[in-house]
Amino acid sequence: MNLADLLFVSADRYPDQVAVSDARTGHALTYEALARETEHVAAFLRAQGVEREQRIAIICPNGVPYLPAAFGLLAAGACLVPIATNLPPAEVADILRDVDVNGCLASPDVEGRRGGGAVLTGGSCDAFRFEWTDRAAQAPSGFHALGPAFIRFTSGTTARSKGVVLSHDATRARVEAADRRLALTSEDRILWVLPLAYHFAVTIVAYVKAGAHVVMCGDTLPHPVVEAIRQFDASVFYASPFHFERLGNLAGGGPLKSLRLALSTSAPITAPVMRRFEERYEVPVAQAYGIIEAGLPCINLGTEGLAPTSVGCPVPGYDVAIFSDDGVRLAEGATGEVGVRGAGLFSGYYAPWQRLEEVTRDGWFLTGDLGRMDARGALHLEGRKKTVIFVAGVKFFPEEVEACINRFGGIVESRVSGVPHPRLGQVPRAEIVVAPEGCDLEALGAHCARALASYKVPIDFTVVPAIPRTPGGKILRR
Repeated sequence: MNLADLLFVSADRYPDQVAVSDARTGHALTYEALARETEHVAAFLRAQGVEREQRIAIICPNGVPYLPAAFGLLAAGACLVPIATNLPPAEVADILRDVDVNGCLASPDVEGRRGGGAVLTGGSCDAFRFEWTDRAAQAPSGFHALGPAFIRFTSGTTARSKGVVLSHDATRARVEAADRRLALTSEDRILWVLPLAYHFAVTIVAYVKAGAHVVMCGDTLPHPVVEAIRQFDASVFYASPFHFERLGNLAGGGPLKSLRLALSTSAPITAPVMRRFEERYEVPVAQAYGIIEAGLPCINLGTEGLAPTSVGCPVPGYDVAIFSDDGVRLAEGATGEVGVRGAGLFSGYYAPWQRLEEVTRDGWFLTGDLGRMDARGALHLEGRKKTVIFVAGVKFFPEEVEACINRFGGIVESRVSGVPHPRLGQVPRAEIVVAPEGCDLEALGAHCARALASYKVPIDFTVVPAIPRTPGGKILRR
C-alpha cells in the first residue's frame, strides 16, 4: 500500500471537509482539493522522470503547501527525504550526500536554490522547483524491497544524526496504533506548531486518515498560539514541552474549553510545567513517548489514573521492556535501557546502511533511553544513556538536576552538562535562562544543595539568553 491512498480514501469520505488551513492567511484546502493537488504534484514529478523508491528531498517551511507536496511525492512512488528549512547549507549538503538523494523539490521561499530544473505551476505548490541532484545515485542492496516511504533524520541531540528508513507498511502500523489511543475523528481540529520536517510521518498522516482539520499556526509565540486555539476551537494541541512551558508562563490565561487533548511529545515533560499549564488553562497535559525509530509506542492520556509524569503504557501493537547493559530483561522498578518491539519499528538506517535485524536484539530495538516500568505497566523516562553524568563513579541524569533548578523562582529553563574534572571524572555545570524579574543565584545554589545529593549540585550557574534546542524541541545536549 501507499500512504497517499489514506488521503484519497478521506477525500472520498469527506470531500468538502477542510483538511488543512493557515491560521494567519486563511488559505485552506478541502480534502477533495488536497487530493487533486496531490495528484497534480505526482503527475509533475512523473513527467520529470521520477521513479519508484528514488530518494527525493522536500525543502519547504511549515504551511498548507507542505501537505500536497509531501503526499504528491509519496503518490509518485518516491521515498520522501524531509529537510528542515533552518539547517545550515553544510548540513543540508551532508544529508543530500549521505542519503544519495536523487532530486529535490523546494518551495519558492527557500534560500540558496540553484535556479535550474523544472517549475511546477498551479495550486498551492505554484512555483515549486524540482531539480535533479544525482539522478543516477543508487540505493544500497535491499533498500527497494522495504517499500520505503521516508528517510527521516534524527534531530541530533548529542551527535550527528543518521537517516532512519520508514516503510509504508510500518508507518501505517504506527498510525493505526497511535489512533487506538488518540481516537481521532473528522470532527477534530488540530492546532499545529511543530516542524513538519520532523513530525509528519505519524501525526499528519494520522490526522489525514481520520479526516481531521489541521490548522497551521505559523506564529508559535505563546500569545498567538493561545489565541489560535480559541479562534479555531481547536480540539487537539500537539506540541513539545517547550511550547507547554511557554504557554504555562504566559500572563492571563483562562480555560481552553475546546481542547479535548493537549499532548506533549519529543521529550519528557516535567511536573511543574504540566501543573502550570493545567492550572492556567484547566486542561490536563497528556504525553507520548515519541521516537523516530518506533513512532509513539507509549501514550499517557492522563485519564487512566497513571502517574502523570510517566509516558504511559504501551499502545496496542507494541511491547516495551527494560534491559540491563548485558541484555537481561529487568523487573518492575529497575532502571535500564528502554527496548521496543512491534510492527511500527523502522526498517533500517540508511547512513551507514543497516537493516533492522542488524540493530535489534531478539526483535527488540534498544532506544538509548533509560527508564523504568511501574506497577501499572507505565514507562517512566529518566534520561539518555549517552548523557548520564558520572561523578567519582556515581551516575545521575541531567534531567533530574534541571527539574530541581526549574522549580526555583525566576528560572525559565536550564541545561545541565557534565564537564571533565581531573580527580572526579566529571562535575555538573548548569546554564540557566532567567526571567525578567531576575534570580538570586546564591539562593538557587542553596536550593539545589537542599534538594539534591551534593555530587549532583552544579559547581556553577551560567546565565544564558536561551537554551539551544533541536528543531523538534529537545534540549541540544553537549
